Amino acid sequence: MGDDRGAAGGKAQKALAPYRGSYEHLRHLWERKLRHMCGDLHGLEWAGFRPLRLSREEDWSDWLAWLLQTSITGVLAEAMLGQHMGCGSASLGTPKIRREVPTETGERRADLVVEWRSGRRTHIEVKVGDENFEKTFETCRGLHRKVSGRVWCHAILIPDASRTAWDEVAEAHEADCAVEVILWSDVVRGLRRSLWDIREPIAWQAWAWAFCGAVESHLLGLQKPNFLRSRIADLDMVSRWVEVLKEGAGCSL
Repeated sequence: MGDDRGAAGGKAQKALAPYRGSYEHLRHLWERKLRHMCGDLHGLEWAGFRPLRLSREEDWSDWLAWLLQTSITGVLAEAMLGQHMGCGSASLGTPKIRREVPTETGERRADLVVEWRSGRRTHIEVKVGDENFEKTFETCRGLHRKVSGRVWCHAILIPDASRTAWDEVAEAHEADCAVEVILWSDVVRGLRRSLWDIREPIAWQAWAWAFCGAVESHLLGLQKPNFLRSRIADLDMVSRWVEVLKEGAGCSL
């Protein structure tokens, strides 16, 4: 039994080695890129981060709304919605955002309603664990009845792990409003690309970096890898980090 565990550990360590090299190289590059903000801050314990509340979906919505509305580059919005809206970051900066917008009857409230400079509106429902997705379509219908004649884009922001549950609900609503899916990993990609780009104001970057760390830890389950162990779970964690760090730099590495 001991020999079997040793052999498995050796195989895991061998598989881990190339990812470890990539991970450490990427971390070094991110450390240099973010030196103006005291570096990568990877050593912080993000799981215990409490300067602002993270206990409710409304808290995550508040953070996200502020970052989208005060972004001068639109890079974050492009990562989240550019493909769905068919436009680039240049037209997605500094939109107006309203929180908790009531529908026609007042029975539902839209988490975020974004008014872009083009006049288009995007409704975003923000989820961090609640999989009661049926009410999303009721909210969409209520917004259309309340504000007709506008070009609407509806979207729902969900954890990556909720994608299957969402797809099942959406399939039952094929004849209803089209709702695009945004994953929290898309938000992380947009935040990291904004930080890599370094064109946002330093205050925005600081809050974006804090929010990025909270999302990665709390919602994506990313923790600092332990290279002293040789387990499949550690291999998976490092490979996920490598993907996040590469995509965050826009695959320019």
